[in-house]
Amino acid sequence: MALVEGLSHMLVQVTDLDRSEAFYRDVFGFDVVGRDLVAEEGPNSLLKTNNGHLILLVQVEKVQPFRPNSSSIHHALYLTPEQHHAARDRRRAQGFDVDDTRAAFRANGQYSFDVFDPDGHRYQVQGVGPEASVVMKANVGKVDCGRADDFAVGSVTHFKDAQFYLVRHAGGFMALSHWCTHMNGEVRWRPEHWSFYCPFHKATFNRKGESTSHHKGYPALRIHPVTVADDGTVSVDTNELINRRGFDPSQLAPCAAAPCGATTGAATGS
Repeated sequence: MALVEGLSHMLVQVTDLDRSEAFYRDVFGFDVVGRDLVAEEGPNSLLKTNNGHLILLVQVEKVQPFRPNSSSIHHALYLTPEQHHAARDRRRAQGFDVDDTRAAFRANGQYSFDVFDPDGHRYQVQGVGPEASVVMKANVGKVDCGRADDFAVGSVTHFKDAQFYLVRHAGGFMALSHWCTHMNGEVRWRPEHWSFYCPFHKATFNRKGESTSHHKGYPALRIHPVTVADDGTVSVDTNELINRRGFDPSQLAPCAAAPCGATTGAATGS
């Protein structure tokens, strides 16, 4: 299969070329390259973004097709955090609503607002801020999780306030941060799938915290140090968080010398 090496241009149908050219120039800040430079049937205007991508506006009698059950054609523009804040402030000053109607579904540091052009094309103006890559941890010190024999092999227990999952493997315990390594979404344990799931971008991780997502390159979930005392008490240090690319057996905290092989069921967590 041939690989695409770059984007030539994006074609956008418009009903009034003068009006739309002014909109894309004044609202988005695109540079006008020229008129009728491309062999399209209708009058057209070629514009360029600051990174060289080309937007071709072609005048038609009627813009179509819109998607079924939708009032607009959806495109997305990606800005740096500084550019996004400036664009949002500029639109707000112009009297437009720049509230994110889907803010509850965004990961930390994911910025977004919508802009509609004169023909109803919807542009989702996006950006990713530093919050997306900040290492998140509860910093509540060492958490006493209970005794090792309270956790069945295979159990996954959420300590929500402390922001980690305690996982019991045959070889010992792991404390997985409940923050996704993609963009700090809160992952959820799905027992019916035996996997962790991030609802923001559908990333998945197995019980070792390894990425099983169709998205490539996500690091494994971060881990907190786990200690199993001689009396079988399990504690997790929430003040320390370890980055890792994948799983290694050395990351497991084995049971102490005292027997802890019972499988009496998982604790409920907090």
